[in-house]
Amino acid sequence: MKKYLSLLFLIFGMFYLFSSVEIYAKEEDTSSDYLTYQEIIMSSGKLIRNFTDVEKNEILAKSDGPHFMGLEILPENQNVKASYIASVKECMENMGTTPITMNVDYTVETNTKVSFSSSGSVSASGGGTISKVKAEASAKANVEYSKTTSESIKEKRTLSITVEPNSQYMVVTKGNMSISNGMVEVYYFWIRVCYGCYEFVTLESQYAALEKRTIWKR
Repeated sequence: MKKYLSLLFLIFGMFYLFSSVEIYAKEEDTSSDYLTYQEIIMSSGKLIRNFTDVEKNEILAKSDGPHFMGLEILPENQNVKASYIASVKECMENMGTTPITMNVDYTVETNTKVSFSSSGSVSASGGGTISKVKAEASAKANVEYSKTTSESIKEKRTLSITVEPNSQYMVVTKGNMSISNGMVEVYYFWIRVCYGCYEFVTLESQYAALEKRTIWKR
C-alpha cells in the first residue's frame, strides 16, 4: 500500500512540476523592436533567428548538466558589435531636369536601449524563469538588465535635402548596436524541463543617412 501511495505522490509531484513550467513553453517572442529592422550586420556570429538546429545542438553539447535545479547559461556571442538599418523613411526620385528641394521628417531613438528576445521552450512570454534567464545571462554578458524595461527617448527631426535630376534619394535610419546571445537550459530535479535561445541587443546609436543612386535613362 505504501508503495502505491509513494507512486501516486510521485505522479502528482511530476504533474505539478510540469504544469508549473508550462507557461514557459510558449511561442517565440516577437515584441523587441530590432526584430523588425531591415538589416543587421554583425562583425562575427549571428542572430538567434539564424541559428540552425545543428548549431543549437553544438552549443547545448557544451553543457555540463544535468543539474539538480536551476539554469545553465551557454553563451555563444558576447557583446558582438553590429551595424543596422532600421527602416527606409523616405524614397524620392527626380526624373526631371531641375533639382527638387524638400524637407523630410523622421524619428530617431537617442538613448541606449536594451531589447530581449527568446525562442524555443524558454519563451519571453513566461514569468519567473524568464526573469532569471535575463538576470543571469545579462550578468555574463555585462548587459544592464534593468534597461530592458526602460523607455527609450525618441526625437523628431527634419532633414532638408536636394534631389538632383535623374537621381534617387533614400533616407534611412541606421546605427550601431551590440549583441549577446546563446542557449539556456532549465533543470528541475536533474530533468531538463525546457531549453531555448536568448538574445540581448543594446541599441547604441541611431541616426538618419542619405543614400543616393543615379537613375539610368532608357
